[in-house]
Amino acid sequence: MKTVSRLSITILSDNFSSTLMPPLMGEWGFSAYIETDNAKILYDVGNSGIPLLHNSRALGIDLESVDYLVLSHGHLDHTGGLRNEELRRKLRGKVILAHPGIFDRKFINWRDKMEYIGLPVAIDEEFRPILTREPIEFASGIMFSGEVKNYGFPRYVKGMYKATDAGLAPDLMLDDTALYINVKDKGLVIVTGCGHSGILNVLNHAREVTGVRKVIGTVGGLHLLSSDPKEVQEVMDRLKTEVIKISPAHCSGNLAKVLAGEKYQEAGVGSVLNFEDIS
Repeated sequence: MKTVSRLSITILSDNFSSTLMPPLMGEWGFSAYIETDNAKILYDVGNSGIPLLHNSRALGIDLESVDYLVLSHGHLDHTGGLRNEELRRKLRGKVILAHPGIFDRKFINWRDKMEYIGLPVAIDEEFRPILTREPIEFASGIMFSGEVKNYGFPRYVKGMYKATDAGLAPDLMLDDTALYINVKDKGLVIVTGCGHSGILNVLNHAREVTGVRKVIGTVGGLHLLSSDPKEVQEVMDRLKTEVIKISPAHCSGNLAKVLAGEKYQEAGVGSVLNFEDIS
């Protein structure tokens, strides 16, 4: 796998804001702007697109200059921003990378009621979708994971369903993907949206498909918010032995942030994550 010389990740949409100035907006969802020496990537678009647009303007990020839009999976809190006409206009014609399962009609059992939480708009007419289950290095040093294999670690799909010809069925969230970015002379940075695949499965998959063993950072959702505290402890204990910096966001939960300990790196709205100081 090739490398990038420079990597910056700015959190544009998350549940929490990390800055006092400029005033930024949060919502339940996730979006990150990723810039390397050879590519500009918008990773997910949040729930409504409103905070994403506001925060990008406040932080001086030109969304129209983005080279790629990557959608981590099909859930509304990561794709819902595409309902926003202004955001869609700024991104029109961009390449979208996603797993083909992103088109599944997705539901969640929310307070004993099935709620639709899938992709809100069609993406095949206004954008240039690249849909793949396989890993693909779509820009130098940046790999879209494709479908994440199981390595015996937990996946987080409880209460998730999708429509089938026979009715609603459990959704194994095979469309849940990640980005693997290989920083020159440093190692891998893994970016997740929700982490339904399980961060420990993602970690092993990243090493297998990139051939890079050293993982210097994880950024994004870990989907541990509703997990049993003992399981959160086990996952974070293992993750801390494998990764140098841990930046839990969105659905990770406060316990995961606390348990990251000295390896914790904040990833709320406005956070700008760099990895140059890691050796």
